[in-house]
Amino acid sequence: MASLLGNLSVERFARHASYVHRDALEESCNKVHELAPSEMCQFVMRTESCREDVFFFDYTYFLFCTIGYENTTLFRLGTILLVFGLLLCFTVLGTTADEYFCPVLAAISKKLKISETVAGVTILAFGNGSPDLFTAASNPSSDTELMFGELLGAAMFVIGVVGAVILIIRPFQQDPLTLVRDVVFFTFIVGWITVCAYDERFTLSDAVVVVVVYMVYLAAVLLQFFLLKRELSTVASRISLSGEEPDDDLYYNDLRRKTEVFIRSKDLRAGSEVDITKNRVSTFASRQRPSKNRNLFQDFCSHVNPVDQEEWNSSGYLRKTLTILLIPIRSVLCFTIPVVDYTVERHGWTKLLNMIHCLTLPLLFFSIIGYISKNMLDIPVWAWLVGVSFLLMVAIFFTSRTDRPPCYHLAYALLAFFGSILIIYIVAQEVVSLLVTIGLVLNLSRSMLGLSVLAWGNSIGDLFSNITLAKQGYGKMAFAACMGGPLFSKIFYCGC
Repeated sequence: MASLLGNLSVERFARHASYVHRDALEESCNKVHELAPSEMCQFVMRTESCREDVFFFDYTYFLFCTIGYENTTLFRLGTILLVFGLLLCFTVLGTTADEYFCPVLAAISKKLKISETVAGVTILAFGNGSPDLFTAASNPSSDTELMFGELLGAAMFVIGVVGAVILIIRPFQQDPLTLVRDVVFFTFIVGWITVCAYDERFTLSDAVVVVVVYMVYLAAVLLQFFLLKRELSTVASRISLSGEEPDDDLYYNDLRRKTEVFIRSKDLRAGSEVDITKNRVSTFASRQRPSKNRNLFQDFCSHVNPVDQEEWNSSGYLRKTLTILLIPIRSVLCFTIPVVDYTVERHGWTKLLNMIHCLTLPLLFFSIIGYISKNMLDIPVWAWLVGVSFLLMVAIFFTSRTDRPPCYHLAYALLAFFGSILIIYIVAQEVVSLLVTIGLVLNLSRSMLGLSVLAWGNSIGDLFSNITLAKQGYGKMAFAACMGGPLFSKIFYCGC
């Protein structure tokens, strides 16, 4: 019977080579619960499926081998330790989204002069969907059944849970036609992928249809945006000819809100919009222009300090304890990701610290992809990075000032955007690995794992970034990404 099952599985695998299904081809890690405690560690070490979701740390090995199932009390304490690890990851995600990702996203959208909706279905959708794209690209032979369950569960979680939370935090008036458009395209994509997956086979034409439909969706979003921009221009011309001020016209202001991104203070009670031209120059800049490097080290030290003195003095013991625990996280993020925030002084520019970012962020990126120790032209990659970064740092030192951001500050916005995505991707992978291990302890099935644990884990970046955006006043952008993000993930996970 076993040999017959194996032959059938091989035949089916050969017939549907593009659909990866490994039920009968390898052991499930859940079988560890059928073994004696003394045999669990050896099973975990030799079973490939127990190491599929390992990123940096092997939590399954930690529980079943380092601690062992023989001592039930220690095993439970180890599981509790993994839960605390999850809370730590959530803290990193929240800090990254609040202090780096969301501000730079608003800055890029403002610079590109696009609306919140367009930014949500393009830039933010790409940022939220990038971890899924990286995962698919690095592991193209992953289990298709698990992948579909994970994608569907993640989409349901983002649209149903994250979208609902956004509407509660930041209610806004939604255009019914826009919502119907998004739902129709999403429903079609899900239905098409379901039909294609019915016989466990994907063809090139199936993938092309998915990608084309997504391109039509983007075209529809951009068409609506350009029509609104043209209407805004027409209304502005009509008001100017009548001798009135455009800002006094309600319809004109409503169109502006639909076609522009307004930079809002993080403290929404302080005002609706920030004048980004007034906070571009530092307060220590006087009429007589100071030297290029005035207060260079003082400015650096004040920005790398992870403890805000005013917040520390007004905090209680619990808040101070949390601040101390967050010092390592804030320090790592501070030296890794540049700050581009139009709501703060100099838009977040710190000359010496931003020079250091030219070295730390590339080193982190190449370390993650595993190229840091490889050679190029018989020279280590890390040596190339140090050399090129040093030249960039010298150029920045002589072409920038400490009292205002340089003309190429937008390049730092792109660095901050991709740096935030990189940190979110790293932490999200650890969240998935932790959740898979906890799911294994709870003996969840593979499909249940995809629909629940992995779906929640892969949506954790969407959860933190979208909710943080809504809290900062960009509810439309966050809600648009609740549709655009799952669409992006499905297209490039299944279509490509």
